[in-house]
Amino acid sequence: MKRRIVVDTNLWIRALLGGPVTLPILEAWRASEFLVLISQPLLDELEAVAQRPRLRQRIDPEQANALFGQLRWRGEWIEATAVPPQCRDPKDHPVLATALSGGADAIVSGDGDLRADDDLRRQMLERGVQIWGVEALLAELRKEPGAESNAGLDDSGQG
Repeated sequence: MKRRIVVDTNLWIRALLGGPVTLPILEAWRASEFLVLISQPLLDELEAVAQRPRLRQRIDPEQANALFGQLRWRGEWIEATAVPPQCRDPKDHPVLATALSGGADAIVSGDGDLRADDDLRRQMLERGVQIWGVEALLAELRKEPGAESNAGLDDSGQG
């Protein structure tokens, strides 16, 4: 069964900017190696962030529109109704709610603060959702089917 993943807005933006660290996520998704869960609040945030003046001048509008279209068409739409645990930044609530409402296996984020919040990570893990960085997702995708997971570990291999 494909992993059900919520990709945080910051990683989609980095991919649109041509970030070499995040491009493998986009490529793996396009190759159907995992399923992206998306909600209207996450897509709205992505579209708004991509329009910020300092980013708009660096993002190819055709690539941005292609990504938005792919998310609309290929993403699994989730109504983000779950109430997430408290976190340090209330702006992270939509990504957490989408993951919980959609039964995600993991959230993949470049937000170091989100990944460093041990209490949040524990609470999300108790609800079946891991919080990973890019390298943790890529490591999971490289694993053989049925291999043991490093559930709850961050990119350094630590919990």
